[in-house]
Amino acid sequence: MTCGGTPPPTFSTEAFEVVLRHGRNSTLAMLRAEFPDLRGGANAAVGQLFLDVSLYALGSDASVDDMVSAFFSRLFPLVYRRLLGGGAAGSDECLSEAWAPAGAFGSHPKLMMTRLSRSLPATRTFLQALNLGIEVVNTTQHLRPTRDCGRALLRLWLCPRCLGLPLAPPCPALCPALVQGCLGGAGLVQPHWWGYVAGLAALTGAMRGERDAEEAVLRLYAIIRLALRHAMSAHSRLLAA
Repeated sequence: MTCGGTPPPTFSTEAFEVVLRHGRNSTLAMLRAEFPDLRGGANAAVGQLFLDVSLYALGSDASVDDMVSAFFSRLFPLVYRRLLGGGAAGSDECLSEAWAPAGAFGSHPKLMMTRLSRSLPATRTFLQALNLGIEVVNTTQHLRPTRDCGRALLRLWLCPRCLGLPLAPPCPALCPALVQGCLGGAGLVQPHWWGYVAGLAALTGAMRGERDAEEAVLRLYAIIRLALRHAMSAHSRLLAA
């Protein structure tokens, strides 16, 4: 099989990991600059969030809502003690469960869930399809002709066109039959490959706007910033709860 089309240019698994790394670093830089009282305590929570996003894109069974909820559950005990001055009141487990019913971060966790839920599934599907295409290409490019195939190819000298006689009657069945014999079932992949390339191009075209995972990931720091500011503005209510 000759794969006459190639997947449309867009990010690969490695490129998406670069996007995640930039998103994580931007978030950590924002926390250091704007919320120094956290003193790096949120680094683990941020790192786990971006790891969960990476694993989801690679095919894990985790849900987007669960990974976002887990992030804010890890974050709230730090916020309560270091930003709100809540002291040692309450265990981490208790505080981890308290942020949602208290509305500590306002509507921002829901916003994060919505943006990631709209963008990550398309990226997940694209990366899985891309990896499948890479396997097909690697398999077909490493096909080796057998001895019987080599002998069969010699029969092409019986075809007038192979002898440089374009005006002689063509032999339409001989060449395809021999090539099909050499390639085996791989030759049957060709029409499906074109369908795969077209489908991948259509999926790429749909990964825009709300379905642009790169944009969603790189803007996570902004949502986290707004969530923390909301918690600080609700300082008195949260400490009294």
